[in-house]
Amino acid sequence: MVTGERRIPPAVPLFAALIFGVGLALWPSSSGGVDEVQASRAPRLETSGVQPRRNTLSASLSNKVQGAIRAAKAAAVELGQEPSDSKVSVMVKELGVEGALVDLDANRSMRPASNMKLATTAAALALLGGQADFETTFCSSAVIKDDVLGGDLVVRAGGDPLYRHELNGAVAPLLEPVVDELLSVGVGRIDGDLVLDLGSFSEAQPAPGWPSPSQHWKDYCALSSGFSANAGCVSVSVTPTAISQPATVTVFPRGHGASLELEVETVGKGEQLDLRVVVRPDLIKVWGEIPIDVREYSGRYAHPDPVGLFASTLRHALHTGGVELGGAVRLERGALGERLLASLRTPVMSVLAPINRDSNNSVADHLFLKLGADASGAGDREGAAFAASAFFESLGVSAEGYAQVDGSGLSKNNRITPRQLVSLLDAAVGRPGASADAFMESLALAGQTGTLDGRMRGGPADSMVRAKTGFINGTSALSGIAMTHGHRFLVFSILVEYKPRAGLNRSVWKPMQDRICEAIVRGA
Repeated sequence: MVTGERRIPPAVPLFAALIFGVGLALWPSSSGGVDEVQASRAPRLETSGVQPRRNTLSASLSNKVQGAIRAAKAAAVELGQEPSDSKVSVMVKELGVEGALVDLDANRSMRPASNMKLATTAAALALLGGQADFETTFCSSAVIKDDVLGGDLVVRAGGDPLYRHELNGAVAPLLEPVVDELLSVGVGRIDGDLVLDLGSFSEAQPAPGWPSPSQHWKDYCALSSGFSANAGCVSVSVTPTAISQPATVTVFPRGHGASLELEVETVGKGEQLDLRVVVRPDLIKVWGEIPIDVREYSGRYAHPDPVGLFASTLRHALHTGGVELGGAVRLERGALGERLLASLRTPVMSVLAPINRDSNNSVADHLFLKLGADASGAGDREGAAFAASAFFESLGVSAEGYAQVDGSGLSKNNRITPRQLVSLLDAAVGRPGASADAFMESLALAGQTGTLDGRMRGGPADSMVRAKTGFINGTSALSGIAMTHGHRFLVFSILVEYKPRAGLNRSVWKPMQDRICEAIVRGA
């Protein structure tokens, strides 16, 4: 697969800072600024000694939700939609309490878009445990003598995306511990090959129901496999210098293995940003124009071969760190290598925020494949879906209507019900311990962080809702946890399917979801 030439729109920075502390215990107050929130004054969820109870449908809250839906559908009709062109399903319940407060077709199986990431992360925490790691191991059967490994170094896949948002595409800092471990056991040169063993992980390929190949160059279509680097993407930054002079272009990760052709000119103030990027395994080309008044442009682009990208960056990191590779790089499943020389561990909990807060599709798919590899013995989409469906059964929730073909929700073939989403959220957040805290913190905070940083700001739901957004063409979703003004924690899921029309999600369905959240926050 080769990415095509595309024009690049100006980048929009993503505010991704984590502001508040642990889960429900440090939920912000509805009054005062962000920095004024203090844990000692924040409401806490206390469950010990509380008698089991059951809620019934709230007529008041149901009426408010239905009113928001009617208004949204009327607005959609004004924009050219037929009344039958849209379907909205909603469920709201109190955290840890049986019985729905709002149930509007909550058993309807619908496309969840990126709300499927909630299923991926909740299932991973439940089935793998909060202490689970992505583990990439470095093994060999060869003898080490005089700082030389006299044979192959076998690298066994663990599904690690090798991605940190704050590193801006750099991978070398993540590989440095492995290089140090190899040096510490006496490996300064590898006489054999670098053998990449995918094990049970599938080859990197698009999932069924993904967007057309014309979009596969975009970062949201980055591929996943047992090996990757920078979550399967190349990161490009362009900074203007002086008018009519070449701009400064940086490409990460270092050691990507491709030839560079960089021809970006700095142009006058107020002129149009016009950049084009091509990413191939053998060539990365960036050309065009950047105005002098644009401080910096940053973008991420899917690499067509994430396994090859990993191999190149690893070889570069080894060389830079003082470990020379005498042989080649090759792929081999079931490669022999009995003795563990080094390992790279990345906590699963460290990828929750990139998945849920920032909605990184590739990182979500890496976790999905790891779920399959560890929980079902098959690091492919089928094995992962089997493991995730077992999670629903463990909750006592029917898996009818559930279908998952990727970890990100990018595929139009994914299906889930609002009831299932609410059930898994209730389970993920309601259990005590660090994994529940990490899951809660990984959700975007209304008006403040991630994909919700610009929504509900200044209104009653600002800083009172932690949720996951979702959008693909014809689908809009929002599911999460809201704290009411009465300090009750309500779990909700709002799924919308509609006839695709440009701008409809932004002008109709997102505002509807925000109004529903405001009604929830005001209380049942």
